[in-house]
Amino acid sequence: MSEAQLRRSLTELRSELDRLESEEAHVRERLDTLIAGIETRLETPDDHAHHHSLVEDLRQSILQFEVSHPRATGILNQVMAALGNVSS
Repeated sequence: MSEAQLRRSLTELRSELDRLESEEAHVRERLDTLIAGIETRLETPDDHAHHHSLVEDLRQSILQFEVSHPRATGILNQVMAALGNVSS
């Protein structure tokens, strides 16, 4: 997956964030944090410490959301795959 595909996944994740109900503030906050982390990764691709931290945050979020938010989980999986390809 290319950087362009990563950016498209990021756009999808933002759309998913917009669909969340107002009662899901914790999910919204978590996705906002992940989006910010992904944007930082795109801006500073050589920051390997941030990359590893972001990947771990993505893994934890996937586990947390896989049942309650399957669409967001699918997008997060795409992002993780893209990060693996961008860094290699």
